[in-house]
Amino acid sequence: AMPSNSVLFRRRTAMFVAALLCGQSSVAAAADDLLSLCSTEASGQATDADPTLLNEAGNVERQIGESRDPVVAADQVIARLGSQTRGAVANDPRALARYCAAAGEAFRLGKMGNAFQARALLLGAFRNSEGSGDGGTSALVAYRLGLVTVGSGGQGGLRSAVMTPAALPASVAGPAEEGPCGELASPAITTRSNAIITVTALRCSIRRARASENYEIGAKADLRLARFWLDQARRDSGSAAGALAEARRVATDALAPAGRIADEQSRSLLLGRLAEVILDTGGPSGDRLGAVPGMVERTGSGNVVAGALAEGLRGRIALSSGNRAKASAHLKQAIYLESQSDAPLRLADWHLLLAAADPERADVHTLEAFRALGATRPLMPRFDPLTEESNFAVRIRPVFEAVVDVLLRNPPSQDDGRYIANVQEIVEQYRQAELQNVFGNDCVPARIPVDPKQLKADEAILYPVLLGDRVELIYASGKGDKAYRRLTPNRDVGRAEVVRLVAQLTDATSVPESEGWRDPAKRLYDILIAPIEGELPVGGTLVVVPDGPLSGLPFAALTDRNGQPLVQRTKLSVVPSLAYAQPGGRPAQKDIRVVAAALEKEVSLGGGVFPKLEGTADEAKAVVLGSRGSRVIENFKRADLIAALSQQRVDVLHLATHASFNGRSDRSFIVADGEAIPIAELRTLVAQNLARGEDLDLLVLSACETAVGDDEASMGLAGAAVQSGARSAIASLWEVSDLGTSELMKGFYARYRAGETKADALRNAQLALIERGGEFADPNVWAAFTLLGSWR
Repeated sequence: AMPSNSVLFRRRTAMFVAALLCGQSSVAAAADDLLSLCSTEASGQATDADPTLLNEAGNVERQIGESRDPVVAADQVIARLGSQTRGAVANDPRALARYCAAAGEAFRLGKMGNAFQARALLLGAFRNSEGSGDGGTSALVAYRLGLVTVGSGGQGGLRSAVMTPAALPASVAGPAEEGPCGELASPAITTRSNAIITVTALRCSIRRARASENYEIGAKADLRLARFWLDQARRDSGSAAGALAEARRVATDALAPAGRIADEQSRSLLLGRLAEVILDTGGPSGDRLGAVPGMVERTGSGNVVAGALAEGLRGRIALSSGNRAKASAHLKQAIYLESQSDAPLRLADWHLLLAAADPERADVHTLEAFRALGATRPLMPRFDPLTEESNFAVRIRPVFEAVVDVLLRNPPSQDDGRYIANVQEIVEQYRQAELQNVFGNDCVPARIPVDPKQLKADEAILYPVLLGDRVELIYASGKGDKAYRRLTPNRDVGRAEVVRLVAQLTDATSVPESEGWRDPAKRLYDILIAPIEGELPVGGTLVVVPDGPLSGLPFAALTDRNGQPLVQRTKLSVVPSLAYAQPGGRPAQKDIRVVAAALEKEVSLGGGVFPKLEGTADEAKAVVLGSRGSRVIENFKRADLIAALSQQRVDVLHLATHASFNGRSDRSFIVADGEAIPIAELRTLVAQNLARGEDLDLLVLSACETAVGDDEASMGLAGAAVQSGARSAIASLWEVSDLGTSELMKGFYARYRAGETKADALRNAQLALIERGGEFADPNVWAAFTLLGSWR
């Protein structure tokens, strides 16, 4: 007899569970063995006495370096490293350093690893390389450490503060013999912020690389450090001058050593990219930079991409000196040469620069850049191969911003609504591209975006668009014709000022009893909300599709001129893009079943310690009260979630635990008892529930915090609902007191079970805390929680 469907389902689920647990347990064992080995400092001499470790280190480096997909190769390495490590003797510091450097690179790149494990392995490798006097390995390891921390949200969601050159510890800029390398070898380095570790590691790499004549690694570290300072300048206009000066100094000092790189193709590309950083700082190019295009062209002889880069540099140098005609000629030649390439990834860049050189036809050139991006974007790797920066930030975002700027600056005199609807479609593509950049191939497919005609009379959608010289607001209301409209732009403020205000507000609200939130909250309300007040009925719903810097903004705390928070006027939902969120609705079943998983104990994950969480078990017990078929799992493990989600229908998954969101799905995870569960894997776990044709209505991420001020980390949080397969998510933007979290959650669940929509239930729970006064009225408590995704 054939087995029944239910029996088949149970068999398949059991097979899935067994495979998953087996794979994860072997990886965990490999990580433990490696961390134990690499955390020791070899006491012997650097005599190459351990050929096993040296050979395996070489094998790993080749397997990853020669692979078309380094992530897949890194995961394959992680899966086998445990057996290679067991029984290894740490008696040769140079062999151990090289082996741990290779293992750290695998854990840095692979989805099976995480940033904490990679950092611990690489720190062990660095201490052993320093002990053996192997400067070349020290340079490589320090460079990789810089790459780990520059893209990491921090331990337990450590907030990502803006760094200034003046804020660097004296030890990082110390004497040549010690300085950053001495700081990096010190145990105290693990207590430093990620920004300080990044600068320390890259500065050390530069020193050790030049001393050992490894000029290519040194130039890569120089380029990444200079780009780091450029990013700091963009994030904080108040300290931009110092950061820009430091970026310019680093890149300028790197030109001569980069000119000594042996490989011609690497020399050409790195010289060109360093010159671009100098031009990005806005200072005069000088005679020294004027020689760089010729060097790029000669070393990249016969390479059309190198030729295009040389012509682009000549165009930018001419533009910086005010010679637009000469700049236009060079940039047109760059476009011609780039178009001859099989993968013309810089084509849109040259069109945008031509728009600056030829202002009379700037709109035409900008639209050409947008068309070029449409053709080349499918070919574009997710990350810049030299700096590992997001190609969305480096190549894609500037084009979207430029084309939206052009279209909104020059609307037709007689607009029948279709023009703004077309602009909105481009902005929606922009938002989708931003989310896809964060999640890459792990992102679930987009759906047809919500149409304004689907809105109820008391609902509105808001697209804020932050441009360099103004803020644009596109909105649609459920009242009237239900079409997208554009408000008069606010030209008194631009992107940089809004970013500064958002940082002030998020920093202040994440600290209890701070008063520093009030002024930025009022200013942001005036910019983002006041222009559409007339479209927001009291008690209605505002759905915000935020521009990057606004993704982690606590919109509920924005206050009007009378000091009334926005949450007292309207319900709120934040969606990363309308293609990844639908209006939604309540589960068909009357009884809402909740699985509440809590973590209270301290957890160490490969060098990252997540402190004990008080009260999460009590919170979990409180949220399931009065809910039949619900269950609580204390100090949960991955296997507990698998079992709970596969045994019965689940409407709400409540996770009271730490989470790390740092802008990449393969680096973002929730913390379980002794293990990390990647957000992408959480979707797989939830899919077992979906296999019965049921949707997870709500994912609640309590006790987590994002890297406040980090655009991509906030996008990672907003995308958690998308990744999990849930209709909606509720998450905390920062850590909240146990009592405050418990009270808000109890209020939310009581209202949600009583039949209120998710947006209603969250708003009314927040209002109840405000009305209670005292510590509960502090926005640090009620404004921390935000609804992501479906709002009904």
